[in-house]
Amino acid sequence: MPQQNLKDFLSSLTKKELTGIRQYWQFGGISQLNKAELIEALTERIKAQLKDWLQYQLPRNIKFLEKVIQVQSEKKRVEVSFRDLLPEALYNFYYRGVLDLIDDEEETSVRIPADIAEQIEEIVNEAEFKEQIKKNKEIITFVSGLLVYYGALGGIEIYNFYEKYYDKEESLDYLNLRELIIETYRSTDKIERYSYYYLDPGVINPEDIINEIEMRSNLDYYLPRKKELLYAGSNQLEKLNSVQRKFKKMLVSDFSISEAKADDILWEMMMDIKNDFSTISMLHDFSSNYEFKNEKQTDEFVSQLNDLHNNTRMWILKGHTPEELFEEEKKHLQPLPKNNKDGSVGEQTVVKGKKVGRNDPCPCGSGKKYKKCCLGKGN
Repeated sequence: MPQQNLKDFLSSLTKKELTGIRQYWQFGGISQLNKAELIEALTERIKAQLKDWLQYQLPRNIKFLEKVIQVQSEKKRVEVSFRDLLPEALYNFYYRGVLDLIDDEEETSVRIPADIAEQIEEIVNEAEFKEQIKKNKEIITFVSGLLVYYGALGGIEIYNFYEKYYDKEESLDYLNLRELIIETYRSTDKIERYSYYYLDPGVINPEDIINEIEMRSNLDYYLPRKKELLYAGSNQLEKLNSVQRKFKKMLVSDFSISEAKADDILWEMMMDIKNDFSTISMLHDFSSNYEFKNEKQTDEFVSQLNDLHNNTRMWILKGHTPEELFEEEKKHLQPLPKNNKDGSVGEQTVVKGKKVGRNDPCPCGSGKKYKKCCLGKGN
């Protein structure tokens, strides 16, 4: 039995499902058509737009489509595991109408309409297309690296960074870069979205992080080297500095934690710091799983945890570490608040000495925001 074509596949869907495909593609001017007319219009437009859409894919997604096309020539349907493709990409293809998907308790399987499969084969074998897909991977690695350092960026900000780091001869224009980022957001777990900001997947409270970033409009972004951004994008974290390596070594030697587990703990703590969590909460989380032998060990751990906090790049500080900003603005800062008895510091380490904003750390050193502490008390 021959494989069905795109028109046959679309004919098997409900009018509601067809409308969903139309809306996903953002096809205009065909919303009032009856089902038969809508099928004809979608068939024509999907085929016409297929190449333009495919050029924004990442290599893994293209390899998946090639695999399905190869296997389905011998089978009616192709079984899929999420080792083959992320669920986001699977449903992105389905909502585009180019993938017939069954995903239930019994099976997850797909097939590509025969005429679409033939068209895809022609497109992906073009040398220029292959080069574009390869380029897409580096660009998204770069964008992911930006988000590792900064947490949240608008589309224009990402494009400005892109122009700064890439030669004009090799760079995409803004609209093409935007489409690549949007398609990556739809089909991978590399990029999240909140309002018009694109986010690192590790951002927990995007509104709070974005508000803190916007409050620092006069602070320039820290600028890592391009290879550092690409490393961060590939590894979901920037390269460890000497303080972070020292902290990991302490975890292994003082708490008999394996190297792999120490990596996980360090990553989690650095993500907590990036999310502007207090060292008190981090100390509590650690002590709930690991026992301190004596007071000396506790003091040493707290001291190194504070060093870790002050030397980890924070999203609310636009990629700077608290220590860097302290050294840069030492003349304009009040003295840092003393550590509490347990050695912990507040939500943020850097305290500006000029006008205090409502959401800035309170100058009294409590670790609370000014509006929740001394604002209105006559201080």
